[in-house]
Amino acid sequence: MLIESAAPEIDWIREKVRSAHYQISEHVIKFLMAGLLTVPQMETALLTGQVVEIRRHPKRGDSALVRGNAQDKTILVLCAKGHDKWLIISLAYLTVHPEWAELQCAKPYGGKSMENPYRKCFFCGGDIDSITIGNFDYRLEGKLYVIKNTPAGLCLQCGEKYVTAATAKKINALIEAGEFSGTEEVRVMQYS
Repeated sequence: MLIESAAPEIDWIREKVRSAHYQISEHVIKFLMAGLLTVPQMETALLTGQVVEIRRHPKRGDSALVRGNAQDKTILVLCAKGHDKWLIISLAYLTVHPEWAELQCAKPYGGKSMENPYRKCFFCGGDIDSITIGNFDYRLEGKLYVIKNTPAGLCLQCGEKYVTAATAKKINALIEAGEFSGTEEVRVMQYS
């Protein structure tokens, strides 16, 4: 995919939203599926909001962070110019995420204070805090696994989760060894 070097301006963003000439990332889909955000709310935020920051990245190009309101929610949307002049929406999140307050109260992993191995979020630049995640979804060879009580880092701005290499290797080893403690029901939707 070719990446434009200049961040999109708000008028260009609004034009792309009005013509539905945009693509959204998996990060945005996660917020939609969790019921935290809807496509109309995101579009309203982009149509009525303002660019509050330009983010520069040497590989991904420049992005514009748009802050707007929709239905009493303040929404931040990170977007860039993509291939063939499509608007790429890489992140969309609420400025106050109810899950984060709960996760910020989570105990540091290992039950004791540790140096935070995480720094800044790759996607939004937000601060990352060490937490213990109740459920962490992991896919391996097309199968979905849920790992409980996983030590991780949580971006306090966009909700992206990170695990260290050591944690990822342990998760993989547990799956390969078949050390399952149970199963849970998973709700599935068919798009077509």
